[in-house]
Amino acid sequence: MWAAAGAAAVTMLTTTVLLGPTMRPGTATSHWDAPATTRDKQVDATDLYAFTSPERQDTVTIVANYIPFQAPNKPYQFDTKARYEVHIDNTGTGRAAVTYRWTFANKGLPVPSLVRAREHQAGPLDSLVEQSYTLTRLRGGTSETLVRDGYVAPADMGSLATPDYPALRRKAVRDLPGGGRVFTGTAADPFYSDNHAVSLLRFGLPFFPVKSGVPLNVSSLALQIPKSELALGGDRRANPVIGVWTTASRKSSGVLGSGSADFRQVSRLGNPNFNEVIIPLKERDRFNTLRPDGDESGGLVVPSTLDPDQAKVVAKQAKVAAPTAPRKDLEEIYLTGLTTRGDGPINRDLNSHLLNRDVSRIARTEELRLNMSTPVAAEPDKYGLLNGDLQGYPNGRRLIDDVVTVNLRMLLGEPAGPGAPGIVAEDNPAFLLKPITGSFPYLALPVTAG
Repeated sequence: MWAAAGAAAVTMLTTTVLLGPTMRPGTATSHWDAPATTRDKQVDATDLYAFTSPERQDTVTIVANYIPFQAPNKPYQFDTKARYEVHIDNTGTGRAAVTYRWTFANKGLPVPSLVRAREHQAGPLDSLVEQSYTLTRLRGGTSETLVRDGYVAPADMGSLATPDYPALRRKAVRDLPGGGRVFTGTAADPFYSDNHAVSLLRFGLPFFPVKSGVPLNVSSLALQIPKSELALGGDRRANPVIGVWTTASRKSSGVLGSGSADFRQVSRLGNPNFNEVIIPLKERDRFNTLRPDGDESGGLVVPSTLDPDQAKVVAKQAKVAAPTAPRKDLEEIYLTGLTTRGDGPINRDLNSHLLNRDVSRIARTEELRLNMSTPVAAEPDKYGLLNGDLQGYPNGRRLIDDVVTVNLRMLLGEPAGPGAPGIVAEDNPAFLLKPITGSFPYLALPVTAG
């Protein structure tokens, strides 16, 4: 029975999420969020998570997933000519106080490009080529190598090619100096949602409400870091709020982007759905090249948030009145964090950098904000803040949060106003294709065929 239901859900999911009702590449949260990354899967960030680690509550777990829609039992690789980074802003300026950078190398002979598919899927022989990584921490103008020659957990290729796969997962989890941990490798995609919510939010079109996980894999970068390492001044109690985003950068070759002389940023992800819902289509590639510290003055992020076109499209389909612009509620949710110290309509102190003792002024920047002092919920609710669970999205993001439905409801005006809370039925819970685990990195083992 479960298998039949899963097969039906997978069919529906493939139709709506991969192609969409308009028969064009779609998204599941930020899978394929812009035209350029749709054609370049290796640098496509699919989802970003940040939450207090349930079993080590003095730490924060951050998971950045890349390379969407990986077929089971097929190898995929990080780009050896790219930098993958997770950034932490603890001042509210949009500038990274701490950056964790992964770079990758092939351990063995690379497979000729002629056997690779156009979407950068590895060829069959790549199952014999392992990857290693170097993890570097950048802060205060200095860099420190945390991991050298780290092990990347490959795809599960079956018992003959990858026997005892759980042992490979354990091998890919490493301790870091100062009490942290890192995992790098393939995992089951933890994204899930109601396809009705996905279609409404992304396309402004209705669809049958199948609720399902994604039956495919992703390549994950996961960190578990002491809160004191992330907090401003090392004081997690006085300065508990951080902002998080992930980027990928390629070596410069005339492509658009910001970065150093040798690398140009080509992918950016903070809040789920932000680029493909708030930013106009023609500007999404440009958004992926921008840094948060330029959001306030750049003429794109702030005006798009204050008056998103998609809100009117979705409201019409949902048969509700669209909230009037300027959308100060969305500005508070996505660009400043929630606080009573600003001029936003959501009267709650939750996750603004203004809650940090040592911060007096902030910039409007698009980041995934997390208040590290919010207690871990005894009974987490997948709708987070909208159902009274203050530890849930948009206060960071947990693996169980249904962010598409939450973003859809916030686009229609919650929690500042009545919105349309019944637009997605809550009585049929979405299910992860594979359940998350109870310890770091929490991600399920890769989905396999058969």
